[in-house]
Amino acid sequence: MYRILTENKNVDQIKETLRALGLDYTIFFGEGAFHEQEEPSLVIELDNIPRSAATNAAILIREMNQQEAVLLQEIPVISQFI
Repeated sequence: MYRILTENKNVDQIKETLRALGLDYTIFFGEGAFHEQEEPSLVIELDNIPRSAATNAAILIREMNQQEAVLLQEIPVISQFI
C-alpha cells in the first residue's frame, strides 16, 4: 500500500486526478506540520498498484498543490477483498 501525505487543498482536483489515473483511493483529513508550520493535511491511501503509479500520483499532487514536497510512504500490507 502507498500513502501520500499532502496539504489539504485542491481536494476535488486531487480526486479527479486519481480517478483519471484509474486509481482507487481512500482519503483521510487531518492536521500536520511541515518545517514547523502547521497545516490542514490529507492522507491518501492507494492499494494494489505499482510503485510507479504511486510516484506519478504523488508528483502530480505536489505540482497541483505547488508544494516543495509531499510524503510518499510504502507500507507492506496484505489486502484482500471479501
